[in-house]
Amino acid sequence: MRSRNLIILVSVAIALGLFIFFVERHQPTTDEREERADRLFPNLDRDAVVALELETGHGSIRLAKNNDEWRLVEPVEYPADATTVKAFVDAIADLDAERTLPAGEVAPGDYGLDAPVLGLALVDAQGRRFSLAVGDEAPLGSNRAVRRNEDEEIILVPGYFAADLAKDVDDWRSRDVVDLPEHDLESVEIETVEDRIRAEQVRGRWQLREPLADLADPDQMRSLVSELNTLRVSEFLPGDPDASSLGLDPPAFRVRLQGKAGDDALTLELSAADKETGTAVCRRNGSDLFRVPSAIVTRLSKAPVLWRSNRVWPLTTWDVTKIEFAGAAGQTRFDRVDGMWQAEDGGEADNPELSRRLSALADLEVREHDLVLPPTEVMGSVILDLAGDEGAETLTYTFFAPLEEGGHAAVTVSSRDNVMGVDAVSAETIVGDIGNLRPAAEMPALPEDG
Repeated sequence: MRSRNLIILVSVAIALGLFIFFVERHQPTTDEREERADRLFPNLDRDAVVALELETGHGSIRLAKNNDEWRLVEPVEYPADATTVKAFVDAIADLDAERTLPAGEVAPGDYGLDAPVLGLALVDAQGRRFSLAVGDEAPLGSNRAVRRNEDEEIILVPGYFAADLAKDVDDWRSRDVVDLPEHDLESVEIETVEDRIRAEQVRGRWQLREPLADLADPDQMRSLVSELNTLRVSEFLPGDPDASSLGLDPPAFRVRLQGKAGDDALTLELSAADKETGTAVCRRNGSDLFRVPSAIVTRLSKAPVLWRSNRVWPLTTWDVTKIEFAGAAGQTRFDRVDGMWQAEDGGEADNPELSRRLSALADLEVREHDLVLPPTEVMGSVILDLAGDEGAETLTYTFFAPLEEGGHAAVTVSSRDNVMGVDAVSAETIVGDIGNLRPAAEMPALPEDG
């Protein structure tokens, strides 16, 4: 009997715990209930609002939420400023009814509510409407007279929210031009009157495809994408002006951004910079028209050759798991074990020396591009096994002696279709004297005098 009673008690305790966890913890506390009792809309769930209808001093404005994104739908179709919309919804959800004046005791006209010009409605996902007709400010203080839903009574509420009803439609528009972080991009294209540049992300690295095939400068690409994502609208323009008068027939620049998710590409057409205003006209996806700061067209004006990388390879030394050197004196290989280098035969490695050579590889800069493979002897080669975020990869560097004393050494990299000229001293630092990659033998102790 004791065992059965114990089981029953434990079952009841578990059931009570589950009820508290799944049901009771989501119920409002006593303080929250008291706070909601004073709310103008105590049953409004701000997170469930999916539409806004505003009657403002500038006319009607309608906004709708779709897939967690707010958009203007009247008087224009345009992405909305999510921060502005959220702040407004929060302001209405937090409105307190300061004082209620029963119907029949006051005249609506005394409070500007006989024919109100201003009004608003919030619509939630269940189709419930929470509307306000907005009248005048109270004679004393900053309260505002409103009528809630279809009620006849007049309610005085804090009037700070009414400032949003004085906003023009442009104040509700998003001023963001691009929202595509670098890791979400598959490709970038830039077209000018004379040039076309195309770069793609491959294994987390930017590769030029046009006007030449080569490794793109990661810093230049990262900076461009960052500048596009921080670009803000300076001024909104009407949707139907003459394109030629705006410098968009044809545009001076066309940028096409393709995301990895397979969504439609984002296209920006830009005019040349207007020196007087410091802006350029931008048309997004063939419709949205606005001005942006002209600094972006300065970046887009870079010559195609300046988009290619001047680093031999964007190497991260900690991604290297195995390194093999080969030269006239033979070859030797080292593996990284628990963060330390170890020779292939299990012997010791000179870790500082190996780290120095790897750093020299990572910092190796291109002095000349597009060389012809020289007929000189091979100075040496380095083979690296890499284990980065994009998976395992093998990379081979081959160095060729300079054609003349004081000239550049040539180098090829297995993942880059380009013969490059690099500093010959740096090349010698990397592949020269591979016999000293093991620690020097300890010197025997000298005999004591006497």
